[in-house]
Amino acid sequence: MGFFMPIHNPKTKIRKMNPITIPVAELKPALVGLGKVIAKRHTLPVLGCVQIRRHDSGQVDLTVTDLDRAATFKLDTPDYAPAVTLLLPFEDLSNVVKSCGTADTITLEASGKDAASIRIPVGGQSMEHRRASFSKEEFPATAEVTGDIVPINDAVRESLHEAMECASTDATRFIINGAFLDVSKPGASYIVGTDGRHLFSSNSFSLPLAQSLVIPEHKFLAWKGFNQDGAWKLKTQTGKKNDIQRFEITSDHWSFVSRAIDGNYPNWRQVLPDNGSFKTTISINPEAVEEVSRSAQRLPTPSDQYHTIGIEVAGHCFRLLGKSKPELPWTKIEIKEAATTGDAVTVFLDKRFLLKALRFGLTRIEIIDAMSPLKFSQGGRQMIVMPIRDNPVSASSKPESPTPATPAAVPVNPPPPIAKQPEPNKPMPPTNGHQHPIATNGVTNVPSKDSEAKPALETALVQIESIKTAFRETISALTKLGDSIRQALREQKSGDKDLQNVRQTLRSLQSVRL
Repeated sequence: MGFFMPIHNPKTKIRKMNPITIPVAELKPALVGLGKVIAKRHTLPVLGCVQIRRHDSGQVDLTVTDLDRAATFKLDTPDYAPAVTLLLPFEDLSNVVKSCGTADTITLEASGKDAASIRIPVGGQSMEHRRASFSKEEFPATAEVTGDIVPINDAVRESLHEAMECASTDATRFIINGAFLDVSKPGASYIVGTDGRHLFSSNSFSLPLAQSLVIPEHKFLAWKGFNQDGAWKLKTQTGKKNDIQRFEITSDHWSFVSRAIDGNYPNWRQVLPDNGSFKTTISINPEAVEEVSRSAQRLPTPSDQYHTIGIEVAGHCFRLLGKSKPELPWTKIEIKEAATTGDAVTVFLDKRFLLKALRFGLTRIEIIDAMSPLKFSQGGRQMIVMPIRDNPVSASSKPESPTPATPAAVPVNPPPPIAKQPEPNKPMPPTNGHQHPIATNGVTNVPSKDSEAKPALETALVQIESIKTAFRETISALTKLGDSIRQALREQKSGDKDLQNVRQTLRSLQSVRL
């Protein structure tokens, strides 16, 4: 139902009104943040609504939820009237507010058990917009977190964001889809994030939490409106033995309640290289980080999949290496605003990880050798990055004459190889251009250099690449076959059309009488 002018009929029974008045200047930014949490598609229609409450104190707040998490915004302007709760569809409320000016005030009220109305000022008068709604009892209750409040300073908040940028987005490895707050060591708290190819950790603080937790990555936490709304405060709570841990992060106006990711986070410390094993160090001048980032960004990469870039240290010079095609020589750019010590070395990595480390301000680069993990660090923050080969085999390209891993042909569905249990603190060198995972569910993927385990793992990787190549060739053949069939159908249709024209001409000739 659209807009209409309310008409007062003196014979009509006047209903008891208990409206909520909200300034548009506060409501507009609130709806932006609520839109980060409310689901675009919801299994329950009531989850598409905003719960609007006025408390006995006059405080007005708005809440949305998707069952796993909830966000609440508290308005500054009080509305002194009896307490009331109503639900309004989020999309309808947003559309109406978009047409209002920031100086306007809207009025919301229930128009029955399953309906609500929005009144807005238009030309000195009031116009009403009614929509179907739900009973307030249908809205899911927001879980209350009653744990102790832990202040989150700017350094912790920044580390949280950096860890989430390094977290995985793979739904099959859900335990690493967030930032891990590790408080297992008293007085030395860590914030960790990893996707299996690079790992970030920060330990420049101490968090008085009862136990560690994994905060899932969410776009609301990265939203600048939440980050600019004053200092954060964290509360955590664990219920019974099998209950999922919950947490709440609050700011001046916002409250974000969510479930923590349940499970055992991988042993991330096991993949950290020993500090005494580094043989080469690069120290970039902090004032030149932006210039180094621009140089790295402009360097081409031979593969769109791996974004390979090189780091070379030779003769106390630091150079970045790049090229546009695998067969071309490497283009070298010398970075003068950097000091180097140690052995000459050349190592290759994903350019995106290098740019991310520089953006985080990690200006110290430590290298063991060309096949071992690199370490970017600054103060108590560090990023461990797995290297890649200088010319990795891209998924879009295939070798001209692939060589099988063993003399026998690789089967279509090979059995999994049996490898020896890896030893800790021994990073696995990259093979065939792949960046090996840093950590998996509970076990670190860092095999030893033992000669018995290494061939089995390399054989498995080569088998995987062979299977991928076979699949790509099959898909390519099917695509060509489909094109041929479509072309044949087009020719058949064209032939049928010509035949129909011939038949029509014959009929016309047969009808001619001499």
